[in-house]
Amino acid sequence: MSNDSFKELRGPNQGVNGMLRAGIAVVSVVAAVLLYMVIQSNDIKKSQQEVIEEKVVQLAETRIKLDSIMHQLDSKIAEIQELGGDISELQKAKAKLELDKAQLLKNTSEEIASIKATYQAKILNYESLLTVKEQEIQRLRAENTELASQNEDLSEENTSLKSEKSALANTAARIRAQKEDADIRNKALAEKVSRATALKTEFVKITGINQKGREFDDRRMRNDKLARLKISFMLAKNELTEHEKKTIFIRILDPDGSTLFDAATGSGSFIFEGKDYAYTTKADIYYDNINQFVEVAYHRGTAYRSGKYTVELFAEGFKIGIGGFEIK
Repeated sequence: MSNDSFKELRGPNQGVNGMLRAGIAVVSVVAAVLLYMVIQSNDIKKSQQEVIEEKVVQLAETRIKLDSIMHQLDSKIAEIQELGGDISELQKAKAKLELDKAQLLKNTSEEIASIKATYQAKILNYESLLTVKEQEIQRLRAENTELASQNEDLSEENTSLKSEKSALANTAARIRAQKEDADIRNKALAEKVSRATALKTEFVKITGINQKGREFDDRRMRNDKLARLKISFMLAKNELTEHEKKTIFIRILDPDGSTLFDAATGSGSFIFEGKDYAYTTKADIYYDNINQFVEVAYHRGTAYRSGKYTVELFAEGFKIGIGGFEIK
């Protein structure tokens, strides 16, 4: 075959091959473009995922920081309250922090970046407040330590004062007991002296007097003859008794033990052993300490009942004599 014949046969095949090569080139370019787009898409997704993860981390860190500040606030509130300080400012900050935490949870991941600076500023404010309150706690601790020391001193002084008071009370009780004992002895001595100085009677005699003035000393007097009584007694000599005016109260007791009493004839009352007693009549005398004889006349406007009568004599708080008579 000649060269010209061979060239004629090869011409169409060469055209097909060129087209095939061109198609392969186009496919390669498209494939490269698609591969590039896939790679770019993966890079974008990876970048977006990294951004989201970073924002989530920032949200978690902010949340953790706020929780830490809340814990510190609670601790400061408890300590300042125990130390007796003012916790109102801390309570307001705690309430505001609660709102900040709640607001943080409402923000989407896209919003985190825009509020990051805001929360950082808030956190700085809370931390500044905690620093101030820590200084206040140190001051309160120092004040409480000083107060505790003062209280301890006062407690020691109080204990000392209580001891002194107890000693004084014991001394006062001892003095009071001594005084009471002295009072008892003085009272007993006064009673002895009073008894020693009291008037005493040697005898008491009751005499009846009839209408004619005649006396009869029969101890059993007849009512139809009796007009009045004469009460006679002798006052014993006593060097301890003052020479002065004395009042002698006379009680005449009927058979029932009742005191004959008539205000019209001079009856009245007197005090004996702390009680009020009625007397029938009385006699005022001047005691001269010479075995003094005394007579007292008593007239009753009504008749006497039959029976035994008792006559009692009192002077200066003592019973000084007793006698009696009987009416038939």
